[in-house]
Parts: sequence; C-alpha cells; structure tokens
Amino acid sequence: MNPMQPLSLAIRLALGASVISAAVAQENSGSTSRLALEEITVTATRRAEGVQDIPYNITAVTGDFLKDVGADDLTKMSQFIPGMQMIDNGARGTNLVTLRGMNVGGLEAAENQGGTDVISRYINDTPLLIDFKLNDVARVEVLRGPQGTLYGRGAMGGTLRYILNEPNSEEIEGEIGTKLYKNNESDDFSYQFNGVFNLPITDTLALRVSGSYLDDTGFVDYTNVLTEPGVSNNTREVEDVNDEQTLSLRVSLRWEPTDTFYGQLNYFHQDQETGGRQAVNEDFTGDKFSSALRYTEPYATENRLYNLEMNWDIRWVELFSSTSYSTFDETESRRDQTDLLCVDIYPGYCDFPEFSGFTDDSEEKDVFVQELRILSTADSAPAWMDWILGFYYEDEDTENSDKEFTPGYQDYAGIDTGYGELEYWNYGNQTFEEKAVFGEMTFRPIEPWQITVGVRYFEQEQVIKEDCTLLAIFWFYTQPPATPECESGKSNIDDTVTKFNTSYNFTEDFMVYLTRAEGFRRGGTNVGPQLTSEEKSFTSDEVTNYEIGWRATLADGQWIFNGAIFRIDWEDLQVPAKSEAQAINIIGNASEGRIEGLELSAQGMITENLQLSGWATYYDHELVEDAPEIGGFDGDAFPGVPDIQANLAFDYGIPLDASEVIIRGNVYYKDEVNTRLNSLGTNNDNETLDSYTILNMSVTYQVLEWSASLYVDNLTDEYYFSGGRGKARYGERGQFHYVGQPRTVGVEATYHF
Repeated sequence: MNPMQPLSLAIRLALGASVISAAVAQENSGSTSRLALEEITVTATRRAEGVQDIPYNITAVTGDFLKDVGADDLTKMSQFIPGMQMIDNGARGTNLVTLRGMNVGGLEAAENQGGTDVISRYINDTPLLIDFKLNDVARVEVLRGPQGTLYGRGAMGGTLRYILNEPNSEEIEGEIGTKLYKNNESDDFSYQFNGVFNLPITDTLALRVSGSYLDDTGFVDYTNVLTEPGVSNNTREVEDVNDEQTLSLRVSLRWEPTDTFYGQLNYFHQDQETGGRQAVNEDFTGDKFSSALRYTEPYATENRLYNLEMNWDIRWVELFSSTSYSTFDETESRRDQTDLLCVDIYPGYCDFPEFSGFTDDSEEKDVFVQELRILSTADSAPAWMDWILGFYYEDEDTENSDKEFTPGYQDYAGIDTGYGELEYWNYGNQTFEEKAVFGEMTFRPIEPWQITVGVRYFEQEQVIKEDCTLLAIFWFYTQPPATPECESGKSNIDDTVTKFNTSYNFTEDFMVYLTRAEGFRRGGTNVGPQLTSEEKSFTSDEVTNYEIGWRATLADGQWIFNGAIFRIDWEDLQVPAKSEAQAINIIGNASEGRIEGLELSAQGMITENLQLSGWATYYDHELVEDAPEIGGFDGDAFPGVPDIQANLAFDYGIPLDASEVIIRGNVYYKDEVNTRLNSLGTNNDNETLDSYTILNMSVTYQVLEWSASLYVDNLTDEYYFSGGRGKARYGERGQFHYVGQPRTVGVEATYHF
C-alpha cells in the first residue's frame, strides 16, 4: 500500500463530510425544524452532561431510536455505531464485538479468541458480559478508545453501556408490543412479544417491570446429522437449526424519599436457547444455507443479575454505591469436534471409517462486584475544578467441565480405557479477584479550556485451584490405567493506567479535544496436558491511544458534525495459539501492533421533515514486528477489521391530520476482512471475506397511542459472511462461515399507555 494512500483517503473523507455539513447548515440557517435534533444527556463521565459537551469520542443513541430502527440486539445496533465490528454467530455464545479494530484473534466467534474481551460492557453501572436484549432501554452509550481509569475490566478498546429506564412515581405508564417476521430461508414465521409496566406505589416508591420473549425459527439446515453416532451412512437433515428462544425479564424498585437520596433494587433475568450455529459450508453441501456438521450443536444459558444502587447528595459531596451479584450458567453446549480431531490433532482417528467426535461443555460463573464513588459538588470544589474518586472490587468464581466423546472408536481400536467413549475431559475451578482505586480531576484555567487527568491503580489475582485433564485414549498407549493430570497455579498483577485529556471550546458550538489514554488487559495462566513452561502462562497486553478530535454543532442546533483522528500502540498482544504437544487451545503473546484511524459522524435536518445521519471510519492496522510462533509477521493486517466501514440513514416524516407516517432506511457498508493473522500468504488457514452492503427499510404509521410498522431488513438479500473457520485446519467438511441473515420481512405493532 502506498504510504500516502491512507492519509489521502482520510483527507477526502474529512473534506467530503465538511462539504455536506456546510451545505446542510446553509440550507437550514434561520429555519425552524419540526423534527429538531434531540440533545442526549449521558453519564459516561459519571456526571450528567450533554453528549456534545463531552470531550471524548462517544456515541449515544436513545432507546426510542433503537426501537424505531428495529435494533433490539447488538447485530442491528452495531450498524449505527461508528467503528464497531461484530461477528454474528447467532444466539450460540457471546458474539465477538470490537471497537477501533482491536482484534487479533481469528473470526471463529465463540471459540478461541485469544484473551478476554477488549471492550467492557455495562448494564447501568454493573459490568456484565452477555448479549443483552435491548428492552426498555433509555439510551446506549459507546465510548471509543481506552477507558481504563473510570472503567477497568478490560476496557482497552472502549466501553458499551446500556442505561435502562428508571421507575417513576408520577404516573402509571407502559407499552405492549408484538412483532411477526419471516426471512427467505425460514420454513416458519418468527415472533416476539415485549412489554413495559410502570406502577407508582406511593409518592416516593415505584415499581417497573419489563420483559420480552423471542421465538426465532432460524434459517440454517444441518444436512448430514448422524442418526446414530458411529454409523456414518445413517444420516438425517435438521432444518432451521439455528433457532432461538430467549426470555428476558427486568424488575426494578426505586425509593426516592428526598431530592438528595435514592435507592434502587434491580433484578435481571435472561434465558436463551438455540439449536445450532449460524454457520454454513456451501463448498461441501452445495447449498448456501446449510452446514455439513455431523452433530447438532445446541446451546443454552441462564443469566441472573441482582443489583442495588444508592446515591446520596450530602451537599459537600455526592456518594454513589453499586452492589451486584450475577450468575452465568451454561446448561447445555455441544460442539462437533470430528474434523478437528482427525484432521488437525491425530490423523489416525480417520482410519476408523465411522469416526466422529463431539463435546458436551458446561460452565458456571458467579461474580460479585462492588463500586463506590465520591464526586465533588458545587459546594465542595471551586468553580474551576471537579474531581471524582472511586473504589472497585470484583470477585469471580468459575467452574467448567468439557467432555469429548469418540463413539465407536474404542471398540474399533480394540482398547479399553475404562472411561467408555470418553476421549478427553477437562474440568476445574478458577477464581479471579480485583481491587482498584481510581480518580479523575478536571481543571478549567479559563472558561473555555479544561484539563483532565486520571489514574487507576489495580491489583489482580487469578487462582487455578484445580484444573484436571484426562486424555483417556492417548494415555492408554503410554501409562494405563488413564488418570487425570491436575494442575494448580496463581498469577498476580498490579499496575497503573493513566489518562490525559484537554479540550478548548472555540465557541459554544465548536470544541477541539486531545487525549492520551492507556488501557490494560490482564494476563493469566494456560492449563492443559503436556504444556511447556513457556505455554503455561501469557502476559498482560497494553495499549496507548493518542487522539485529536472535534465536536461541532451547526445551523442553530440543526446539524452535528464530529470526528477524530487517532493512533493506538498495542504491546504484547494476546492472541489465540495451539499447544505443541496436544494442539490444545491456549493464549499466547505477539510483540507489537499499531492501529491508525479516522472516524467521522454527522447528523442533521435537510428539511423540517427529513433527517439524515451517517458515519464513516478508515482504519490502517498491522503487526509491526514478527511473531512467527503464533503465525503473525510484520505488516499483517488484523483479522476481522475492515479498512473502510460506513452507514447512511434517513428519517422522513409525513404529517397527516391526526397521525403521521414515517419512512426510515439505512445502508451499511463493510469492507473486506481477513479471518486470521498473516495476510501475507504464509498462513494457509487465512481467508479473505468479501465486502458487503446491507439495505434496510421501514414504514411506520403512528396515531394517538398506537404505532404499526412494516419493515424489510437486508432488502437486496445480500449473501455475506462475518466470520468462520478455515479449511487448512478443519478440512473441507469441517470448515464453515458465519452467514448473515437473509432478506427478512416483518410487521410490528405497539400500544403505549
């Protein structure tokens, strides 16, 4: 690539967006809009501020906007968030979500990604790693770049916050909604019900209940499922196997006896089931929406969160406490391991003509989190200074069991392991504890100029109390009877991350800011059979983000144009790797990477009835040193990260006598991506996924408390992939791609009261 090409493209994008914004500003100058842009108040800085007043790269969207565009989960919402990438593997597992191109793992989604998440996810002020259904949401706040000082928990790439609507004691209110839809490849209709009910109990006490139930029929067929394990010539077809049934529930009780104190109890509940992967293998099956896997891969989880929030304004300071306890229970998880075992790990398995293998996995995780914050008020600090201090504590306990079975192989090989068809079993318990103190201080030497400095010190301890691995078949040949190999270990980390930010308001409507921020992700311990001393641990990785950006409001509030230019230096990148002896999934470290990028977003009124919004990002990303031990070399592009990504949306309202018709649409573009590190050609498991464009449209009719919509997602029926696993490692039958949802037509109705 020409070294001037990224800069040239960045300049063209910036100039193009500037011309558009200037033209719209000129057209709307002096006009009064019926649909003026809504100013969103956010709490990302732990204080309530207008989003345009925050000197950081932040995007905020309201819950009403998400409902209007039909974004009830991350898949659709990510189209409206600049710089967000997502591997959509359906409901099976937690989808991989990244910001600013911070991904070096392969695009195998819920499999071995290398390290923990690079963004932190929050429900209100509680960290939680699930794909939360967006129901009764007040707004979603997305901060790009490291947020390590205020949001620890792996916020190297950014932070995603779901802020939910609060109970209110003023009036009874709520809504009931339903949705019916069908896509081109489904055999049946899918549906969803949702509801919200707010009940004032007294003048100071209110209850709010919200929930939804989704029954999605799926659209991927498993065409070669074994009717009887170990008998390969007896197969059946399972249609629409990536179905989903999700029940979400939230109950909140808020007590607000005075203007200076409130306490709120929250309970969250989400149960999810799916029948298999949203993955296809057209090369083997000859059909675009079918898989060649031999076993269905059901997956079921139960998530619970109990939370108590308290806030007390005692004039001199404001005290806030959030206490949370959450549970994650993976009650069912099966994976087809046939091709991994006989193609990648031990080719001798393939000597058995009927060979097949699968795993049954389970995991239970309990997490306790306590955060305390003290904020300055107008009475406790001079007008030119604000400050915040906080304490964070987290205690996480995880138990896992992963059993792998090879039906019929033991009898074929004439061996008796004593464990039947069990070929591999890993089980154990891990705990993680973190203690952190953090603070930020903001100075305003003069009114338009502010300087913010922040620091977070943390201590983390990970303990593997007992992790046992049984390789029954392999061990039969060497040391019968087979016995588990157990290990224990501990890793301790203490470190500090810092932030410096300054901004200057040249006018009330135009701000320029500069940020240097650090991010950090914990290291840890690998466990498994026959690991070398180097493979038993991986180090922490760190990023430093340098950024300059602007926030501009034009044409008397009718147009917004924001942008940022940044560079991220990433050291000791945590990446997926394989152990030398048994090809076990482990985490390793690459040396250094770099991401440089431009992010632009604009929103404004063309006429009093027509609103446009859009964003575009350009990222230049690569390893800057060789890392051959994990298949990466200087110049390799990061997997899953597009060079260019963009979205353009419109909202056109047609007022009638006592009602309104609203036409909405958006077009989303994502450039081509690589599936693995090493795009230079030496990694034969790397694949380039084509670019794609998605067009969505809807028409909504609103009258009094009623609204009804007709919508079409993926109007052009674009066939596209967001991730997958390669042929070199899994073979022609074991490879697959995560496929996007085909054209979907639906109707939706909502009643507000």
